[in-house]
Amino acid sequence: MMNTAFSDIFQIPTVLRRDKLSFCDTNTKSLNEWISNLSIMQLGDTSKALFAALLELSELECSETLRFDLVQVLHPTIENVLGSLEKNFFNQGVISSDRNEHIIELAMLLRCYFAAVYINIVRRSNEQLDQQKFSIFALNQKKNLQTARTLATFQSLQQLTQLLYQQHMLYSEPVAGQWLIAHQLYDAAVTHRYHHTNLDQVHGTSSSLGNISQAYAQLILMDIFNTNQIRQSEIQALFQCSFDWAKMVQILPKETDLTKYVVDTSKDHPPIYNKKQSSGFLPNIFISTHSLLDHVTATLHKNAEYVSKNEKVYLTPALKFHVQTILGTIAERRHERYEYNAQLHICFGLLTAHFYLSKAKNFSETLFLDHSYGLQNESRFMSAWDKKNTTDNQESAIQRLNRESKTVYQADILDISVNGYRIKWSGDAPKNLRTGEYILVKETSHGHWRGGVIRWLKQSTEKSLELGLEVLAQEIFPCAARIQADRHISNYHPALLLKNQNLDETKTTLILPGSQIFREHQAVHLRLGKEEVKVYLLNAQLITQSFVQFEFELLNEEEQPVLRKFMAQKNLDKIDQDLWEALK
Repeated sequence: MMNTAFSDIFQIPTVLRRDKLSFCDTNTKSLNEWISNLSIMQLGDTSKALFAALLELSELECSETLRFDLVQVLHPTIENVLGSLEKNFFNQGVISSDRNEHIIELAMLLRCYFAAVYINIVRRSNEQLDQQKFSIFALNQKKNLQTARTLATFQSLQQLTQLLYQQHMLYSEPVAGQWLIAHQLYDAAVTHRYHHTNLDQVHGTSSSLGNISQAYAQLILMDIFNTNQIRQSEIQALFQCSFDWAKMVQILPKETDLTKYVVDTSKDHPPIYNKKQSSGFLPNIFISTHSLLDHVTATLHKNAEYVSKNEKVYLTPALKFHVQTILGTIAERRHERYEYNAQLHICFGLLTAHFYLSKAKNFSETLFLDHSYGLQNESRFMSAWDKKNTTDNQESAIQRLNRESKTVYQADILDISVNGYRIKWSGDAPKNLRTGEYILVKETSHGHWRGGVIRWLKQSTEKSLELGLEVLAQEIFPCAARIQADRHISNYHPALLLKNQNLDETKTTLILPGSQIFREHQAVHLRLGKEEVKVYLLNAQLITQSFVQFEFELLNEEEQPVLRKFMAQKNLDKIDQDLWEALK
């Protein structure tokens, strides 16, 4: 995206060429008065004024302690403005409008320069403390400079974390030099031994993170969780949880048996998996996330103990699954990619997949249930009767939504692997083009639909995206599931049976909505056409905000022929459909 415009912002120190500020006197009182006259309602004018103030402040010829005090006065207002700007593009879709592009660029610019002011305070403070000899009468000046350096380092890392969070929300790449300066900040703190200094004691205020080491750990966690693989709402949730989780990460100068990630502080590169590295990569920071993995795993138990309200609010089953997967495995590509040029037909969502796999029948039609009064209790029937006048309007609204969701799109295939595709998406993106969404794909209009999931998503060239798609199954059978004993239509949910053949083993799994209605170790009724069987949900193989993929077993093994007959009949129907399509 526009990140290349900021390539030198973190590595080239700002030249000091101003002897005073143009908008106020060079003291905190005058700056506070100037800020009080800004209107947060006039967002454009206020953003422009704050950005100009930051630039002047970065170029001001003054002590670093005064510069720190001045930028601290600006800090709350800048965060408020950035919060207002970010609301315009957070959760607004993955491809931005032209207006949003300008807002994004302004927010990115403001965040980068805000971080750069703090970074330059650290840089100059380090130089002065290393080179300048302080007399016995200037010990207080030295102490103040050390305090400014410590607090500015912490604030720099916090701004770099916020910048990375912003980039993740936009599925865009880091700025050149962004990771290098983060590593250099932490390395300098370790060298001068202030990385564990208690910030609450130094600053006199309470902070979510206790020291510089925890601030660096939070930044590392935001990258480790590989946020191209999750939705914006989940990125936000991870960010909120990361304040608690940063305290569970170990950052060490030497390798241990639990070292999961490593950093080479001389490289402009995020942490990487601890494995045999290339000769040019010389790690000097070693990271263990073992305690965090144990903690997240413990929250899966019935008597889960959360460390904060943030975890209770944000830590969904899908997010727990994601964190466990990331921290518990080595995420390396299993299959090689091959260049491949073709068009891919794709549609989104579990209900849409059910519709196309059921020969364009709406979900209620596939249940073959009698909709009469006989299948409803009296109160439900009377309630439905009272609402009769509003039903038509509700149905038309649903039909309009269905027409939009049933759209089959085409995208360009960039390359393929054994189990998936990398595609390019240009132009407007539908609302349900999100990571973790269930999809159907086929390469020709008369080909077989195959079921899959959007694994990852990132910004490519302007107004285009790259998507990673994983194919989960070649054979898919639409069915329905319910938990309640009542066979009323409203209690059924769309479901899909997936059948995979691996060598001599045939494996059948079940796709159910990711609504937290269905859970592991639960009995569920499967409706297969006009018949029903009862199954027991075993382990969840995949959990996303869109769906859950379960292993399952029949509660009554004697019903196995019913399941086989259903899938065989669906296969016959598909062959008949293919023949019919070929004769058209």
